[in-house]
Amino acid sequence: MLYIGNENHKSNWVWYMISLKNKIVVITGASRGIGAAICRHMAAEGARLVLTGRNMKRLKATAVSLGLDKKDYHIVRADITKKAEMKKIVSSARRKFGRIDIFINNAGVGIHKPVIELTEKQFDQIFNTNLKAVYFSFLELIPLYRRQGGGQIINISSGAGRMGVPGLAAYSSSKAALNVFSEAVAGEVRNDSIKISVLSPASTDTNFMSNMSRKSKTPSKAALKLTVDEVAEAVVFMARQNKNAWTSMADIRPLLIKR
Repeated sequence: MLYIGNENHKSNWVWYMISLKNKIVVITGASRGIGAAICRHMAAEGARLVLTGRNMKRLKATAVSLGLDKKDYHIVRADITKKAEMKKIVSSARRKFGRIDIFINNAGVGIHKPVIELTEKQFDQIFNTNLKAVYFSFLELIPLYRRQGGGQIINISSGAGRMGVPGLAAYSSSKAALNVFSEAVAGEVRNDSIKISVLSPASTDTNFMSNMSRKSKTPSKAALKLTVDEVAEAVVFMARQNKNAWTSMADIRPLLIKR
């Protein structure tokens, strides 16, 4: 455990953070961006990881970059928008490690264009990835966590879910729905020692944001972007909180400084 406070007056410490060593952590969208950064930071904390995504080559590259022993990680290629594939992730993780302690719904899709140019297929892709896949994870994890006596789900949302962003109408709406959905379900399961947390990063320096900036007519303010490591550090903080407390919803934003 990492105690926060004056080490000369331990009796006055009022809270502490748990260790993630040997905790089983599943990360969706683990092959790049925020997902890969979460993998790095969780590995540094001693967690054992399940990396999931659709691109096996990139997943393997991420896993190798972590420098972990093969017994400490597992890769599952899966399409989280399909119910059976989410079931596969959970069952495969349990076969490898016997349990799941933390499940991070990180994978997301955003398409930057005016809503009248957005196809129905693209609209469905956004909502299926950003919201329906989380629903599928709840269906698998809530019964499992109840049997285990608890567990945590961390959903990566977006600052765009707090407002309507022109050009990102579907993405913003899917993240807003994710926020409310997560909050409602958290209230249903909190008495089962199940934590459901939502982290909403502001603009982050990822491929998605870079592509959006190129397509936008408004110049990007590069100094106002978070790094993927800053987001990952916030995820680790949420995962390390005392078992009797949890952050239900949190925003993370950059300071107005030059990097």
